[in-house]
Amino acid sequence: MSTDPVRLNGRLAARWARRTVERMRRERSGIDSLNVFPVPDGDTGSNMYHTVRSAYRAVEGLSGSVTLPEVVGAMATGALRGARGNSGLILSVALRGVADALEDITVLDAPAFAGALELAAARANDAIADPVHGTMLTVLHAMAEEAREQADDGADLLAQIAAVRARSRTALAETTGQLDVLSDASVVDAGSTGIVELFDLLYLTVTGHDLEAVSAAAHVRADGPAAVPQVSAEAGIELVYLLGGPRDRSRPVKRALAKAGGTSVVVSWPKVHVHVPDEAAAERALAAMAPLPILQLRAEDLTVAGGVHREAEVLVLTRAPGLLLPAALAEATAVAAGDAQARTVLTGLRDDAAAAGTEQVVLASSQADARLAHAVFDGAEPRGPAARIVAVDGPVAALAALAVYDPQLPAEAAAEEMAAAAANVRGGELVRARRSMAGPVMHDSDAWLLRVAGRTRALEDDLGSALAALADLLMAPGGELITVIGGAQAPAGALEAARGRIRAAHPDASVDLVAGDDPAYGASIGVE
Repeated sequence: MSTDPVRLNGRLAARWARRTVERMRRERSGIDSLNVFPVPDGDTGSNMYHTVRSAYRAVEGLSGSVTLPEVVGAMATGALRGARGNSGLILSVALRGVADALEDITVLDAPAFAGALELAAARANDAIADPVHGTMLTVLHAMAEEAREQADDGADLLAQIAAVRARSRTALAETTGQLDVLSDASVVDAGSTGIVELFDLLYLTVTGHDLEAVSAAAHVRADGPAAVPQVSAEAGIELVYLLGGPRDRSRPVKRALAKAGGTSVVVSWPKVHVHVPDEAAAERALAAMAPLPILQLRAEDLTVAGGVHREAEVLVLTRAPGLLLPAALAEATAVAAGDAQARTVLTGLRDDAAAAGTEQVVLASSQADARLAHAVFDGAEPRGPAARIVAVDGPVAALAALAVYDPQLPAEAAAEEMAAAAANVRGGELVRARRSMAGPVMHDSDAWLLRVAGRTRALEDDLGSALAALADLLMAPGGELITVIGGAQAPAGALEAARGRIRAAHPDASVDLVAGDDPAYGASIGVE
């Protein structure tokens, strides 16, 4: 066997990780312009850029003399944490495959590198519920095949990397004829282009060649500039969320999402990516995750080419599982504040924003949520812009704050507008009594307590009467909108029946019903 002329060690791998950020920043708009599959939302390059940026931030956290497995492992961890879109999540899965294959490797040679690419391709294929030919999977498979052939022929590592680089380019060019949507648009696959760019950069880093050379994808793009894809209004919604649970449930999650009508399903535990056609389908997709808890949720409108630009990131803390989706659909990142892992999730979001220099607004929908937010953000070493914490009185006030959130506003202005909107809400909640009391308001253990500003104002025997009475109490000064958020304690059908009673009593007001499923309440009501 030949002796490898170079050693792909931790130092070179860290250098490659840093350079991937610059390469993808340079190439992302060009890759965005190729994006026609799985939906033409023009953000594949941007998603891959954000993913490699997160991967490199994890590498920056390493200290001392680092090994190749340590660097690649950090990249995989960081990529998963910051993965955007299905292309970013697939990239993170591939990196994890490489990291796992190299875990015990001290000196990388051609056979070991072939094994790493094979595991990367296999993991990526396994992560997707419905693999499609002519995509990142196809190019990864072709690269792995070439790597194995080179290793079997006795090639050294550098010759192998050069051969895989050449094969990646031809495989990318072939994607145009492998998928009808690519052929119709006369483009190569966007996600595969990102893979080719990153591997091209690995070759240039190892060999020390000119990093400013023309991009790898330029050799296979169609003549002339590609236009930004025109997105159909039917494109739908992209959901990306973190699941809790003691073990990897990737396979049942993929089956559940496929059964619920989800497409572009990619699972790299505990992160899940899925496309759905509308909000009703999004609700079904999230409901299909039961009993696994959803720890964090983001949503993107796929009809907006390139995604929505946000001047600041808004984090919404809620203990009501049913409010995660409304918060995410309002362009916020929703966090399940009642889960035991909430502090860990929130800390990760804080650190990611600090590393990226992104301003944050934290919307806390209860006093307990506000305490959690202050515990995470106030005691942190200042590494980026300070977060603005907006504490509001209840979930209805949180929805009112989100209703006025403008992603184009900087953090300070957004926080002020959201706080002002929340302050205009008069709210209360219904709580099931835990025991009998003979205090200021005597009640039995199964009574519904009407609470306003933390004080019990009245009680009723049934939820419908309690909701109607609380609405009357809050509407006494007047109001135009009554929002009822159902809690987990509410009996089935009781909320819908109560909404009819409230409408009859207040015909001039609009009455909205939201299924919040907050375990602490039977229902919350807010009046604006």
